[in-house]
Amino acid sequence: MAIGNQATPAGLYSQLTQLSLNLREVMQDISDFNLFVGQLGAAGLEAAPISMDSTDAAALVAAAAILNTPAAVYFGTATQAAEYNFNNALAPYWAGQ
Repeated sequence: MAIGNQATPAGLYSQLTQLSLNLREVMQDISDFNLFVGQLGAAGLEAAPISMDSTDAAALVAAAAILNTPAAVYFGTATQAAEYNFNNALAPYWAGQ
């Protein structure tokens, strides 16, 4: 008897569907977040009621743009020609998680 769940076609199809749907949802969430942050811009983030520090506001706008690049590639509105490690670029925002 094998240990663990055994792969079946139905299980693999289900996992593929779920991963595809999860990816689509995450990419849409990222795109929406970037749109919101981009519309506010650093000035909007610094203004009340958000009242973010100017350095933090600029960093948030930049980080949202970095995060949005894979989403834009996913949706076919951008290309990523050069190698770029998004994992390393976004690591400072993980808050130790």
